Amino acid sequence: MWRRLPLFLFFAALPVHGQFVANPQNHSLNTLRVDVAFVEGGHAMSGIRVQLLQGLASAVPVEVEMTNSSGSVDFRDLPPGDYRVVVSGDGIETTQSDVHIGDGEVFGSRLIAVRKAAEPNSGVPKGVLGNTVTVAELNVPQEATQELTRGAAEMQHNNWKKAAEHFNKAIAIYPQFASGYYNLSVAYSRLGKPEAQRDALQKALKINDSFVPALVSLAHLEVADHKQEQARTFLDKAVSADPSNVEALALRVRVDYLQGQDQQAIADAQRVHDLPHQGYATVHYTAAAAFQRLNRIPEMLAQLQLFIQEDPKNPRADYVRQTIAELQR
Repeated sequence: MWRRLPLFLFFAALPVHGQFVANPQNHSLNTLRVDVAFVEGGHAMSGIRVQLLQGLASAVPVEVEMTNSSGSVDFRDLPPGDYRVVVSGDGIETTQSDVHIGDGEVFGSRLIAVRKAAEPNSGVPKGVLGNTVTVAELNVPQEATQELTRGAAEMQHNNWKKAAEHFNKAIAIYPQFASGYYNLSVAYSRLGKPEAQRDALQKALKINDSFVPALVSLAHLEVADHKQEQARTFLDKAVSADPSNVEALALRVRVDYLQGQDQQAIADAQRVHDLPHQGYATVHYTAAAAFQRLNRIPEMLAQLQLFIQEDPKNPRADYVRQTIAELQR
């Protein structure tokens, strides 16, 4: 007889956001953050296309993301090797940069400066969506941007203390630097300073209250502290600012379920499924648990099958296969 899905045990077994994960070849898997900035000054806005290619000679396409409201994208679960990043979009000149990910690295960051294409009547890229960039971010002094770049370089080598020093210098030069506070929060997270991390995130939001990465990071902290209501507030605002942000939606699926909002959890899981969501197959597991509480077993079975299709090597995969077999009998 099959039993209720152990959702809380499942969450506990999942890697914490940003934590080291080992792949089957025993190589570390890396998260690569790409920050896009304008040569003329200021970080880029949302809606700019960033493509990741693996290998410099073969250049095999890996993934395509659109920049968020801070001009950034994250590529997760990348094995060591050489990569090429291509930034393109209406209103900017296509720019590429090569990145090497070494074995043992868990986080890398690359700042790519792009030039605005010549347009007679506008200095803003055409077709940019969800433009929530602040005037403060468009006026970052070059010295502050340089400190951010130096900090990002230290992050690539896991030198978190030195990275934090550079980010602190960046915000000392320009206190309205939301991206500087956000990167500082990442460094504090890796240094095991959650209160300093929270403080840096809150300062980023004081500058730009629609800064999606900061909203999502604060939501992660609230979930870890079992404060679902506060997490939901941050996530609702993040999804409102960037409706296609998969990380925010996926975390909201979990919060929906923990708050007993099964129908909302199912709806949010479907929103995630409708978007490119590599690495977020767990939303289907959560949706299955929500369907189970609603006693909708056929839909539960379908969600478990999607979970296995998308993440067949998940630590819980064997348990799920067993559950599927019992349900089918």
